[in-house]
Amino acid sequence: MAVKVGRRKDKPGWWVFVNFRGQRTKRCFPDAKAGEKAARAFAEKLAARLKWAAVSGETIVLSQPDQQMPTIGNYLTNWLQAYAKVNCKASTCEEYKRAVEGQLVPALGPKPLDALKREDLKQFIAKCVEDGKSRSTIRNYLAPLKSAYFQAVEDGLLTVNPVTRVSRLCKEAKAGKEAMQPLTRKEVNILLVKVQEKMPGLHPLLLCAVRTGLRRGELIGLQWGDVDFRSRFLMVRRAVVRNRVGVQKSGKVRRVDLSGQLAATFQQLTELRELEAMAKGEALKPNAWVFLSPKGYRVDERNLETAWAKCLKEAGIRQVRFHDLRHTFASLLIEQGAHPKYIQEQMGHSSIQVTMDTYGHMFPNRNRGLVDRLDMTEVESEFAPQSHPEEKVVNLMLHKSAKGLVRPEGLEPPTPRSVVWCSIH
Repeated sequence: MAVKVGRRKDKPGWWVFVNFRGQRTKRCFPDAKAGEKAARAFAEKLAARLKWAAVSGETIVLSQPDQQMPTIGNYLTNWLQAYAKVNCKASTCEEYKRAVEGQLVPALGPKPLDALKREDLKQFIAKCVEDGKSRSTIRNYLAPLKSAYFQAVEDGLLTVNPVTRVSRLCKEAKAGKEAMQPLTRKEVNILLVKVQEKMPGLHPLLLCAVRTGLRRGELIGLQWGDVDFRSRFLMVRRAVVRNRVGVQKSGKVRRVDLSGQLAATFQQLTELRELEAMAKGEALKPNAWVFLSPKGYRVDERNLETAWAKCLKEAGIRQVRFHDLRHTFASLLIEQGAHPKYIQEQMGHSSIQVTMDTYGHMFPNRNRGLVDRLDMTEVESEFAPQSHPEEKVVNLMLHKSAKGLVRPEGLEPPTPRSVVWCSIH
């Protein structure tokens, strides 16, 4: 392996020469002033990359000087096999494959890899907008293309990635409809009662969904070894997506508390499962699935969606997505005054920022009365609490009464308890 930086007698600029596993290529940095610095920086990065590939056995393709640059279609196809299939989740790899085969290859496939221009991306995005694609859908199409071009840069095929900062190109695309439609507490109660009556086998799963906020794949992937009855919590360790068992979206195991009703339901369900296992001469195993189909198999995603639509129809409730049960859990926690940090932990969000970006509009605004504090004197402000504007008025009246002012007609005398509370608040 060799990566060298030098100049050529017959051509200007600084050059990086690469010889790796019998493959030879070179790159020119023509800038007279910054060329040497850029060339050496590129050579250092590429040398480290090739060194790691030599140790790990990773496949790296370098274009030969006498060969044509691979087309976008060929490179994307090879990238899916050599990189995406190895480094991405199975579900992500399938999404990339659909985008590559259904959108990118038909539109950009014949072009040489180094011939892609911003104008080509603009035309591709314009066609997607014309077809009614949303902004998020277009970004999903471009995600594998962007990642593949980053790989091409690391492989030494290119020096820059043209598929960067494309968000500004998607401004004309519609943002997409607001999909969040959480159920109300009343709707949840009606739904659970009706499901218990009409489809009792599905009741534990739906109850778990609205009491824990687990994603569909996390619910299907729940095993009895994940449930702690004594301390009333469960551990989310896996998810089933497109019939494949893998890690959940965040990639981290999280602990989710169980309500008393859900814990009792799980207890009844595990007793039923133990009886079924005993009838077969077996014992209930920790890796047994919690939720099963009527035939005793792990719940299928498509069948669950069909059953969910039937549940809503039977209960006479508006049609919402199954994923909205997750939003329902969050909205009900907010109604109970739960702290955003607790909601983040229960939902498994990567950061509190994700929680606030998603549900921030649902939290009550307790800050409107703060501007009234700007009108108070220094003495009055001392008796005004920081976060409860309605209690501020009572405290202010108490303060004025202590100064000998007449209490407004209809205002009951304060109790000793309220006075003490005001003094220590």
